[in-house]
Amino acid sequence: MKQSTTIQLIITTGILLLIGTTYGVNHVPNQTKTISKQTLNIGTNTPIETMDSNLYTSHEAYEALHATMIGLYSHNAKNQVIPAISDNHPQKSHTGLTYVFTLRKFKWSNGDTVRAQDFVYAWRRQVDPKTNSRNASRLDFIKNAAAVRTGSKPVTQLGIKALDSQHLQIKLSAPTPYLTQLLSDATTLPINQRFAEKLGTQYGDSATHVLSDGPYAISGWSGSKDKNWAFIKNNQYRFNDRVKVDRVAFQVIHSAQKTTHLFNTGKLDFAPLTANTIPNYTDTHNIKIQSSVTSAYLFFNTMSGATTDVHLRRALSMAYDKRLLTQSKLKNGAKPLNGLMPQGLTTGPDGMDYRKSTGQLEAYNLTKAAKNWRLAKRDLGVKHLTLNLLIANNSTARITAEFLRGQLEHNLPGLTITISKVSLEHRVQLEAAGKFQLVFSTWTPADDDPYNFLTFYQTGNRQNITGFSSTKIDTLLKQITQNSNNATKRWQLIQKTERYLMQAEVPSSGVFQDGQAYLLNQRVQQFPISASGLINYEYVRLKP
Repeated sequence: MKQSTTIQLIITTGILLLIGTTYGVNHVPNQTKTISKQTLNIGTNTPIETMDSNLYTSHEAYEALHATMIGLYSHNAKNQVIPAISDNHPQKSHTGLTYVFTLRKFKWSNGDTVRAQDFVYAWRRQVDPKTNSRNASRLDFIKNAAAVRTGSKPVTQLGIKALDSQHLQIKLSAPTPYLTQLLSDATTLPINQRFAEKLGTQYGDSATHVLSDGPYAISGWSGSKDKNWAFIKNNQYRFNDRVKVDRVAFQVIHSAQKTTHLFNTGKLDFAPLTANTIPNYTDTHNIKIQSSVTSAYLFFNTMSGATTDVHLRRALSMAYDKRLLTQSKLKNGAKPLNGLMPQGLTTGPDGMDYRKSTGQLEAYNLTKAAKNWRLAKRDLGVKHLTLNLLIANNSTARITAEFLRGQLEHNLPGLTITISKVSLEHRVQLEAAGKFQLVFSTWTPADDDPYNFLTFYQTGNRQNITGFSSTKIDTLLKQITQNSNNATKRWQLIQKTERYLMQAEVPSSGVFQDGQAYLLNQRVQQFPISASGLINYEYVRLKP
């Protein structure tokens, strides 16, 4: 089984020179002269919600954490896992369940040394029920993590211990085939204990309330509503000689036309394109469109309201044409997602792609959708039904929501869909509280393991916004963990679990595997983007 994500795009001079056409190719200025050679200028449409690695939920915060912080392992320009704070020679017990990592000397941006105690503090805080972290279950590979996050055991029972300031002991709940990938994730970053404890709940809410031990430090960011900030090269970083761009400046721009205008006038190096602006660039050889493993879903509230009815969930999941959505509406490299796991995530013991091997689940099928719609109306005792779809107020979500409304209302007569558009921060709050009927959301996997997609539906998991609970699913998840040393059996159990979830229970519906379309200034020589769409700023290179 593949152990690391190797799908990677590195853009180099001569391969990709992106020049806009909205204002005419001949009108694009010599951008190398327009922008400072020391600063990379990035356009984005979403602000950073938090810099607290225990509390983030968005891709933007995830990317910012990876740019400014580092853990035991990290990624190189080819997205391969490499040792970071770990010296990469851990002592391993004969059972494969206990590791002792020796920490290399890294410093926080205030000059403090990164200690083993900072890992213990961060990981305990992550699983502490008081923290209420949506990502707490991602530490379930650590002994007692599941019991701690559900309140069955105290945080001191978590399987992590500082033997001294330079030696970190980790005890696993089971053999873990993707361990180094997990230890490179934002959920396993350290937090400077002394600094965070002084700040309390203010930790991570602004640039002055967070410390960096990674390539960059964040500057000029005052909180989740801020539209401008920068990453500044962190001179305390152990490998700061790898960092060639001194400053990365960000602007949150909600207008797609303004974004492309700023790029065409030489004020942005990177400009994301939307469905509305992509057609303006399709006649050039320079537009870059790629698929990613970030996936979009329609989540159903299985705890209350009409969506507790499984026939309704099945009808909704099969009543819209995903191919039409991705090809005629999004046009950014997105692909239909029929199931939980996207294409290209990983390959199995047989060498086949997971999605191809497992099959297409809950695909567009009007005959089955109509049958389940009739059963749902019978179950609910209604002829007409109104459902509300909750979305974050961004371009992709708006386009998708309007498409879903049109398709679902047309293909399921008697159904009315209303749309609620809120900020990303507010959407996360509402879905966490279970205050929704349908919610459109995306998720970016931290590693290749398809098991992590299934844990969204584990009883008591804070990522389980649907409220779904099934003894059968919980049992299957335990069996997957118990078979960690048997790659073939584990793979088969993962497939069995996904098929049952998405065909029998349908707590969510895969909508699409996301794509990414953007423009890049010709002075950018190397621009590493992972399969999840994560930009690795440490290895960005500009022309001399």
